[in-house]
Amino acid sequence: MIKKIVKWLAFRVVYPCAYRIGCLKRQDPRKVIFAEVRHSFLTDSYRLIYEELKKRPDLSLEIVYLVTNSGGLSYLWRYFKLCLKMGSAGCILCDDTCNLFGAFRLRKGTKLIQTWHSCGAFKKWGECISGLSFGEDIEELRKYPAHTNYTLCTVSSEECIEPFKAAFGLPEENRCVKAVGVSRTDVFFRPENRIKAFESLAKACPEADAARGDGKKLMLYAPTYRGDADRAYIPEELDIPLMKRELGTEYVLLIKRHGFVRKQWDIPAGCEDFAFDVSESMKIEELLFVSDLCVTDYSSLIFEYSLFERPMYFFAFDLDDFYDYRGFFYDYEEFAPGPIVRTTAELAEKIKDGKNSDSGRIKEFQKRFMGACDGNSTQRVVDYIVN
Repeated sequence: MIKKIVKWLAFRVVYPCAYRIGCLKRQDPRKVIFAEVRHSFLTDSYRLIYEELKKRPDLSLEIVYLVTNSGGLSYLWRYFKLCLKMGSAGCILCDDTCNLFGAFRLRKGTKLIQTWHSCGAFKKWGECISGLSFGEDIEELRKYPAHTNYTLCTVSSEECIEPFKAAFGLPEENRCVKAVGVSRTDVFFRPENRIKAFESLAKACPEADAARGDGKKLMLYAPTYRGDADRAYIPEELDIPLMKRELGTEYVLLIKRHGFVRKQWDIPAGCEDFAFDVSESMKIEELLFVSDLCVTDYSSLIFEYSLFERPMYFFAFDLDDFYDYRGFFYDYEEFAPGPIVRTTAELAEKIKDGKNSDSGRIKEFQKRFMGACDGNSTQRVVDYIVN
């Protein structure tokens, strides 16, 4: 009860008052604030935009980190300080759901940009999962809204507009969700980044790089997390020894844990020369560059990976449970641009076959869900900010 009272006072009284105090200052159209919602570092959702804006000396840029390791109620104080700063800002960017940005009506002339942290529209979230175990109560979501003030939400294609509006609870007439592309995908259109990715592989995992030099292919396994974001854990159903027995002469396995998962993957004895957990040493975009195929489950990285038009396989051992737990915007069996398997044995067999990956289907998937990602997304966002 005390927690609910504190939340009500913060979002209905304290934060709106702090924002109004901030609005007493003259509005500065040159002031741009990057609000990192979940991380204590500048993420890829912002990096290219930030670097491009830094080239303009007429702008004043500031990064605000809303989450730290200090714990407790310290975030309330950080929210309060951000409210004061937002009052005079010309533009604010956020990259995840944060109900602070719906706690009051923004000052006229202020731009609020949502650069959502993933491409496409796959797993449901927001108001679309209010009735599922993963979701929040719909009354709570609407009592403390997060998405009402956006002037722009960037998405990767026209196909994604309606799912985003539904998840955000936006009315049909709202036009803030636009297919201008996703800034961080621009890295995939720069040839120098491919070279850097292989250099990173050689440094982070010389064994895998040497195997590639010997003619082996690199197989990426990048599953999404299970459980809640704050207590995320890895799915350990993949039988790595079986994968080595069936595929070890032709492949090595690179494992990338979801960013929410902290526990390192346990590589079974005897598989140290086949499987490598590179979660801490390589970025996901680097792994997408270097991998010859990708094995995942319900991760949105499939949208970025479709840009490479390489094979994808879906190890969905808990598909029925995931439907009930989280749900999808599309029928999974028809949506996934590659073979869906429930066991490691099936997965190994599909990969050995190779013919099960339909390149035409991947191209169609790319066009449908990534059509606005052409290497110029960052520039379109920057143009919106400065014009």
